[in-house]
Amino acid sequence: MTDEDSETFHVLHVDDDASVRDLVASFLPLERPALEVRSFASAPAALDALDGVDCIVSDYEMPEMDGLAFLKRVRADSPDLPFVLYTAAGSEELAAEAISAGVTDYFPKSTKREQYTLLANRVQNFATQYRTARAMGAQQRRFRKLVEYSSDVVSIVDANGVFQYLSPAASNVFGYDPDDLVGEVGFDYLHPDDVEYAVETLFEAIADPSYRPVITFRFAHPEKGWVVLENTGRNLIDDPDIEGFVINSHDVTERVAHVAELERQRDRLAEFASVVSHDLRNPLSVAGGNLSLLEQTGDTAHAAHIRLALERMETIIDDLLTLAREGENINSLGPVSLSAVAESAWQSVDTKSARLSVDTPLVVLADAGRLQQLLENLFSNAVTYAGPTAHVRVFDLRDDRTHDPAPTTGQQNEPTRGFAVADDGPGIPPSDRERVLDYGVSSDPDRTGFGLAIVRRVAEAHGWTVTVTDRPDGGAMFVFTDVRTPAPDAADDHPPA
Repeated sequence: MTDEDSETFHVLHVDDDASVRDLVASFLPLERPALEVRSFASAPAALDALDGVDCIVSDYEMPEMDGLAFLKRVRADSPDLPFVLYTAAGSEELAAEAISAGVTDYFPKSTKREQYTLLANRVQNFATQYRTARAMGAQQRRFRKLVEYSSDVVSIVDANGVFQYLSPAASNVFGYDPDDLVGEVGFDYLHPDDVEYAVETLFEAIADPSYRPVITFRFAHPEKGWVVLENTGRNLIDDPDIEGFVINSHDVTERVAHVAELERQRDRLAEFASVVSHDLRNPLSVAGGNLSLLEQTGDTAHAAHIRLALERMETIIDDLLTLAREGENINSLGPVSLSAVAESAWQSVDTKSARLSVDTPLVVLADAGRLQQLLENLFSNAVTYAGPTAHVRVFDLRDDRTHDPAPTTGQQNEPTRGFAVADDGPGIPPSDRERVLDYGVSSDPDRTGFGLAIVRRVAEAHGWTVTVTDRPDGGAMFVFTDVRTPAPDAADDHPPA
């Protein structure tokens, strides 16, 4: 038994002659068991029973509505439904009009068994073709909707990387109307550092059609900047229906950022573990050794060494806790006066005989408490290394001619500026400038080396970039760029600190 014989095809037969209806209802299933016939005496009655029908067989001469009028009514709603005009009243004129109206076949009536066999064969063929076409059409519509409503971009490029087709999702993921990208070279929109890798991968896939690469690259979105796309490709250049390289692109920018953040946290934990195991071990050993001497000799002089070791451990632990807190992301920022926070931070630090100059009216979007912690560490560092009479300056980069303003890369509608903190001390050697912001780096044995690491963590939590350099006239300078500032009306209402 074939697949066709294993399924049922629904045939609707219309004839006002009851004997013809009986013959058709009997002979068609006999010749083709897959055919199931439903009979009607009039076309108007049959019009209400078209749902699920795979083929119509109709007489021409009938009361109320003839077969040609019936055909036209059917074609209005079902242009592809097979319709066989089965009639004894034939003429060239009727055949021509039926063909013009969209009849599938024109078949003469006969009492011969062979005629019913032929009719049954044709009806099943028509019904099979109709059902197959409907199934294919449904699959095509389903596929088209999947492509149209998918959050991933389906694109086709030729062997030179030129876009031939892009699905509607390109408007959101790529940021461009799909029609505007057709004819464009896709590589032109990739990050310069990713182009060579993408080109090599495409050529490899063209050379080996079995190769299905999965690569990640950065794409220039007109509003979001560089978005990270994960792309799965397949070579269908030899497929006549595609004639190109099919790429499915998925935006993984957030996922990549999340992974990067997890890696930073992992590295931070590793650094903490290293610092704890190294920096706490020394004072712990000192305390333990002096405790043993105190127990053996009873000399209380050893107690002073124990106290100093414990104080050293307490300082390290406090700095570690501060470093952990300041490295957390900041969810709420408000307009803060840089000069007010700087003055407050200066009062919180033992600045000896040093003096502070604040030359900026800058208002920044920041967490006032963390910004003060940043400045306190910078001021303490300046007094330690520049000396007790150091002159420390805080200034707006746009107002200072010794430093060119950095390019702005802030969020939309939030302008960016920058500021710097400088001293008049000996400065920092160029070879040390990249590492002074790392954990535990200090040339002073009495300091933990966490102060500038805290500065870096606070800056990163705000989304700022910190650079270590020297002023032209000498002294260390810490430059902060990508500092977001509030809109002018918001800046007018900023709190003092």
